Amino acid sequence: MDRSATASHIPLLVRLFDLSEGDVLEIGTGYFSTLLLHWLAHIYKRNVYSYENDPYWYKRALKANSKYHRVIMVNNWDDLPVDRHWGLVFVDHKPGERRSMEVKRFAKNADYILIHDTEPENEKEYHFSEIWPLFKYVYHQKKTLPWTSAVSNFKNLKDIK
Repeated sequence: MDRSATASHIPLLVRLFDLSEGDVLEIGTGYFSTLLLHWLAHIYKRNVYSYENDPYWYKRALKANSKYHRVIMVNNWDDLPVDRHWGLVFVDHKPGERRSMEVKRFAKNADYILIHDTEPENEKEYHFSEIWPLFKYVYHQKKTLPWTSAVSNFKNLKDIK
């Protein structure tokens, strides 16, 4: 796999980090997003919480555990902290069929939700068509593969382009 293609979410992740306020939740860690969020957290003194359920990825991400960035192992995605408000939630975890479930769960508890791998070819696995109607604002970045989408019920997405 060409790993450069997996980083297509980075421009929107940086933009939404910049536009958002408050704590950031990363659901699923990765090569690019976790380290980027780690440095953004320290530069801007904002809290980032990265949750992972895969022991391999958790071990890799744990190196970023620090004052502003907490890396947390979760055995069940149902245990994510949905009972509070988040400035930004980034959804990029496995199994893929959980992604739309997490987006639904955070629809009323996050200013911005960023979702990776949203191109129509992934519909069978991710079921993203179920989530778009739940949001007042939806933006799809289609310039590079995989697609990345931002949704919000609180913030207009006109400024992310």
